[in-house]
Amino acid sequence: MGAIKDKGLRLHQIERVPYEDAFLIGDLLSTRITTLAGEPKAGKTLFAAGMGIALINGEKEFLGQPVLRKLDHIVFGLTDDGAPEELKERLHEAVPDDSVTVFPVEDPGDSGYWPGIADDLIHMQPGLFVLDNIIGALAPGEDIASSVTAQRIMRSLKPISQARIPVLLVTHTPKGPAEGMTVASSPIGGRAIAAGSRAVIALRNSEKHGRRIQTTINRATEDLNLRVTVRPAGESSEVPIWERMDTKPRPEPSIRTAPVWQALLAEQVLKEQPEEATIAALASRYAESVGKASSTIRAELPKFIVRSGEGWAAA
Repeated sequence: MGAIKDKGLRLHQIERVPYEDAFLIGDLLSTRITTLAGEPKAGKTLFAAGMGIALINGEKEFLGQPVLRKLDHIVFGLTDDGAPEELKERLHEAVPDDSVTVFPVEDPGDSGYWPGIADDLIHMQPGLFVLDNIIGALAPGEDIASSVTAQRIMRSLKPISQARIPVLLVTHTPKGPAEGMTVASSPIGGRAIAAGSRAVIALRNSEKHGRRIQTTINRATEDLNLRVTVRPAGESSEVPIWERMDTKPRPEPSIRTAPVWQALLAEQVLKEQPEEATIAALASRYAESVGKASSTIRAELPKFIVRSGEGWAAA
């Protein structure tokens, strides 16, 4: 028998997955495999902890995005020396102690290692599995920059995702100018990692621009491009508090019955009449101020404004 005859399905035989079931946190954390990439010390583990706290506590939102499911149990697979103790401090008294399980990931190169982890997770059925991080989880002699290694890692995690256990995969971006070219290509191991994920989150941190979250995610209503901050909950607490920042004051609300940010941005362009003469140039100019990806603005703005002579007019 062939693969099509054995496993092929007609469209009506495929289970529907509503948007609310495709995300743990709307447009941010998928119920499949989500990759979180950033340079060392960018705050990746803090970000994973922040999302975990919001999910376990059943908060209404995280960074303005809706929390769509309350989780009772999260499993962290950690690779760095001292990581369990650091995670303890970041979750201490923020979540119930029995809501989190931590174990060390040390792949010896044994072909049965990851199937064994998958079996354990399927038995435990946590609401989320966090692997922090890929580089520390490699078998001896492997290099995550190799497409073969990256593909092996994604194949190892696929059975966990197929068992309806969401996976958050924490990894690194390269230092230097290679970072920031695109969200999808940001992880080391680029295409192989991104192709095996349903969602990619890039966490940037620089002296000039501060911290920023950018996403590219299947089935998301929009790609996110958010300026964010993180601070400890108190003087004696390392629990991370993540907050979304608005870089510019918003214009007065529009009376037009259109989605809020699109109408507000259109009004702002009509009022300011910037020198940019194309939608693409406008998207680049205003992406940071409205907290949207340039691609999202390029798709939406032509519905509301058009180029007219030397300026912009309502569509």
